[in-house]
Amino acid sequence: MPLLWLLAASLLTEVPGATDPSPVEQPAPAPTNDPLGSEAGNFMAETGLADTLGLRLSARAGVWTHDRDLNGETLVPMLGVRARIAPKAGVLDGRAEAYAQIDRTGRWRTDAVEAWARLAVGEVELRAGRQIIVWGRADRLNPTDNLSGRDYTLLAASDDDQRQGPAMVQGRWGRGNLTVDAIWLPEFRPNIFPLERSRPGIAVLPDEQRRASSQFALKLDSSGGAFDWSLSWFRGIDRNRDFTARPALPGTIAALQQTFPDISVLGADAAGTIGTVGWRVEAAHTRVLGADTVFIKNDNLWLVAGGDVNLAGGWNINLQYSLRVIFDHRDPRLIADPVTRSVATLSAAVNNQLDRVQNGVTFRLARRFANDSAEAEIAVIHYLEPGDTALRPRLSTSIRDGLRLAVGADIFTGPSNSYFGRVRSLSAGWLQLTAGY
Repeated sequence: MPLLWLLAASLLTEVPGATDPSPVEQPAPAPTNDPLGSEAGNFMAETGLADTLGLRLSARAGVWTHDRDLNGETLVPMLGVRARIAPKAGVLDGRAEAYAQIDRTGRWRTDAVEAWARLAVGEVELRAGRQIIVWGRADRLNPTDNLSGRDYTLLAASDDDQRQGPAMVQGRWGRGNLTVDAIWLPEFRPNIFPLERSRPGIAVLPDEQRRASSQFALKLDSSGGAFDWSLSWFRGIDRNRDFTARPALPGTIAALQQTFPDISVLGADAAGTIGTVGWRVEAAHTRVLGADTVFIKNDNLWLVAGGDVNLAGGWNINLQYSLRVIFDHRDPRLIADPVTRSVATLSAAVNNQLDRVQNGVTFRLARRFANDSAEAEIAVIHYLEPGDTALRPRLSTSIRDGLRLAVGADIFTGPSNSYFGRVRSLSAGWLQLTAGY
């Protein structure tokens, strides 16, 4: 722990000059200050090793009024470091990113979120390793985004910092506006959600372990034409959990386990502009494979459509409609057995499947200030059935080159068995200072 605090302190006083991360394919610009300490930093500066490796470092320090897990922790300070390299040599390049983070509870969080190498020759690319691949053109609600996971319990100001990539082997062919991707995923990394583990009389078993060697995905994408579009298919393990009731252990009244069914997803998206209005639509049909039980999610169709427009004064407004239709819907709240009813209702709630049809809207208002050195936004997601809401205001500003302050809040409301309502206790304000990228 002292080593982490010393490294963070050095980064908070001496940080890279550039604040805008370079694209994956490009090495980062040379830092104006020395984030590595005198001797190591001077050696890398003199030899150009930092440029060759595309090395970026940062430290993050912050405080949350409530953590992002259902364990009752309040007023939680956090300290972390994050490192990224993106070396390039001719037809070969790569990327690796990892972080280490600790909070007031003494809990360490570490992960290598990406680590891949790529060979590009002409129209063909081959990439292998842990990768973050994000599918979908809708704003933040992406029905087709099934490949990479998130750790929703991680204390981080940026949602992107919660992403975590599984190991993949990706082949790509591209010509003109078209690209074709074929992907094999030999590793399964589920989304990590808040989970209450201390409810009296309830035993929470270790998560179901899944073999991941038979996961595949295909995508045909067109970008740069009159409008952009793609068609996709994924056959693999659902990264979103179900809750399944298991035989009760001695001294308990029920036992439950997070399980992950096989799914097959056909998806499509498109985006373009009409005058000054940008439009987007994205949809996915998910077929759930394997045994059909009251605990496992049902086949469903999810559609998100909307658009955005720039307003006077530099504001941008984004509005979307979300429609989710559940096939062969059975209301778990009508199950007679109380234990089965409770677990099945919980499983349906965390998958937005309590109702056969769910309508929702998203709204986001954003603006950049001070020559783009400051950003403000407020985002709202509201589901009409069963009537739950997430409200997320954000403000970030550059204090000086390479040093950024962000403040925000996450506010959840709704019935106790709804998607957002069940995590009402996680509503919190937060502040984070980031030095580096």
